[in-house]
Amino acid sequence: MLRESKLYRVLRYVFLIAACLFVIIPIIPLVFMAFKTGAEYSTTDVLTPPNNWFNTYNFRYAIRVGRLPQALLNTAIILGVSLSIQVLFTTMVSYVLHRFEFRGKKIIYGLFTLTMFIPVVTTQTVVFQIVYRLKLVNKMPSVILLYSGVGIVGIYIMLNLLSSISKELDESALIDGANYFRIYRSIILPLLKPACTTLVILNGIAYYNDFYIPNLYLNKDVQTFTVALYEFFGNMATPFEIVSAAILLGIVPIGIAYLFLQKYIFYGLSGAVKS
Repeated sequence: MLRESKLYRVLRYVFLIAACLFVIIPIIPLVFMAFKTGAEYSTTDVLTPPNNWFNTYNFRYAIRVGRLPQALLNTAIILGVSLSIQVLFTTMVSYVLHRFEFRGKKIIYGLFTLTMFIPVVTTQTVVFQIVYRLKLVNKMPSVILLYSGVGIVGIYIMLNLLSSISKELDESALIDGANYFRIYRSIILPLLKPACTTLVILNGIAYYNDFYIPNLYLNKDVQTFTVALYEFFGNMATPFEIVSAAILLGIVPIGIAYLFLQKYIFYGLSGAVKS
């Protein structure tokens, strides 16, 4: 095993600390401003801490005027349903691509890979027409439908973990009389839990932060959190300390989810790179 030099170790920690500061420093003024009063925001520097850390007026105002609880509930429903469908279909597709040989397998795999190089915006004209003809525009199922698709990144993550699951498990289950659906449900799906969690976190963060699709397909009565947050920026009369409180409220849920589930991200991504 090669020993790393002292210079390399020092440079590694310097770069890691710099990267952490690069992420944390922009958040500090945001936190400060969220707890400041309007007078403090006008008379103090952005890096000056608030006088009262228990000032919750900005948060209460943002919640009441921006209808953020309803927007967060809408976001949670969309994410819960769409990610459940996506995980189910992604594990099924990955299981079939990994375990079975059939005509057209490479073509199907190639088509999934091709979707990585097609910008989403370029297909929205056709997609919008389809959703419109299905009479789903301005309804929550439209966004759920668009978020439920199987992506190549998810397939990569699943295929990597499937490579570490012995095919002898499938063969033993077949000898015992189980069919392929029973094998998938009782053996494969439980063993794919780390990869499923990785997929949920990665796409959950992406969908939570997405503005384009919810703004295009939903009306003002059914808003996700990012669209509701945009209303604060669109209203020039909204003080920035209120906007800061609204942004901070949006960061908290995704931050908590990441802290509890981060180890699955590292596991899934490291495996995807190795494959």
